[in-house]
Amino acid sequence: MRNRLTVVLGITATVLTVAVAAQTDVTGKWDMTFDTDQGSTSATLTLEQDGESFSGSLASDQGTFEFDGGTITGDKLEWVIEVDAGGAFIEITMDGTVDGDEMMGSADFGGYGGGDWTAKRMP
Repeated sequence: MRNRLTVVLGITATVLTVAVAAQTDVTGKWDMTFDTDQGSTSATLTLEQDGESFSGSLASDQGTFEFDGGTITGDKLEWVIEVDAGGAFIEITMDGTVDGDEMMGSADFGGYGGGDWTAKRMP
């Protein structure tokens, strides 16, 4: 009985170690492209991850926007960027998936349109 418990605990510890090691890490700088009805635009996405949470900034020709409260579960990620549009605040909702050094997803510009985005990790 004691040997079985030891084996079960050993297997559980191994599975948990593999699960933690397999966590997707999005920390770093990403070269991002947005495709909308108004055309294509580039940005630099900088992320800092802590477990299943992340924060960062999005820098483009429209300015730099910082955010926190992003979440990542498995290969799925979501975050919201609040933008001051002349005194009216717009929430840009981002969601997507991560595949190694590439990400892709969609953006909702607070009811003012939306589009798709792609990102590649910078070296």
